[in-house]
Amino acid sequence: MKIRNIAAKTAAVLGCSALLAVPAIAGDHAGGSDLGAEVSVGYDTDYIFRGANLGSDLLWSDVNVSTSLSDGMDLNIGTWYANTTDAGGSDELDIYAGVSTDLGGMSLDIGSTYYYYPTDGNNTLEVGAALGTSIGAFDVSVGVYHDLDNENTYFEVGAGTSFDLTDTVSVDLGAAIGNNQDQVVGGQADGLTALTITIGAPIGLSDNASLNPYVGINVGLEDNDAGDDIFSGISLSVGF
Repeated sequence: MKIRNIAAKTAAVLGCSALLAVPAIAGDHAGGSDLGAEVSVGYDTDYIFRGANLGSDLLWSDVNVSTSLSDGMDLNIGTWYANTTDAGGSDELDIYAGVSTDLGGMSLDIGSTYYYYPTDGNNTLEVGAALGTSIGAFDVSVGVYHDLDNENTYFEVGAGTSFDLTDTVSVDLGAAIGNNQDQVVGGQADGLTALTITIGAPIGLSDNASLNPYVGINVGLEDNDAGDDIFSGISLSVGF
């Protein structure tokens, strides 16, 4: 699982800052030799990342491979490439790897992401970990992420739920809130960043393909420069 979006596994958040169509680590393999892969492409009206709006008209693609290392432990490795097409937009390539394990009623995800920016060269490496569990009908998670180059630590709490509308259409509701320890992207300062709420309606096209439309709102908190944004997007994912 992509470490920057680790809350998506338990929060069911479909926004571009919370999921970016990166799937959870596959945990259904019988042994460590089976491999799974997924390819996703998508469009988001705004690139919302941890409460900051990094640009509009985001086009992205993701390729990842997952495998079971042992009983209850899974590995996911992938890349995510994106470009905001508005004025001043730049390319971004994320290379990520993560390990997920079942602790008995709770999941633990540990991993890292290397953020590569070919235009401005402000590349960074981030490590992080998150815990997730279920409380009633809701999945909840808490994660901590540390940027080794910017020396910023980010905390995020997420919650969400999902239910089926039909045999092929479901509804995913999710919310996430974050906190920075130091100034980071989008003019944000230390403290609470934003509350991001999303609602999505994944549509199963086949046994291994889905279409994922969503709409969300990002509400800036405290004295950060992040304003309130209504955003939406759609993605197509195919598994192999």
